[in-house]
Amino acid sequence: YVGLDKVVVVTAPEEMRVQRVLQRDVHRTPDMVREIMKKQMPEREKMKRADFLLANDESRLLIPQVVELHQRFISREL
Repeated sequence: YVGLDKVVVVTAPEEMRVQRVLQRDVHRTPDMVREIMKKQMPEREKMKRADFLLANDESRLLIPQVVELHQRFISREL
């Protein structure tokens, strides 16, 4: 990617992503959300292109992952 130093992708299982959108956008249906997601780059492709992956799937806290990555960026441990 021209102009980007690193690519960070935040991942979560599809059903979790659908549920989060439904909580935020109450006017949407699950089918509407899935149709939108179909038009986006597939999750696996995003992950292949990423320099860093952050898991937002409740298996680990997200903020500590962000802080750790931030520390790597400012210390140039890339």
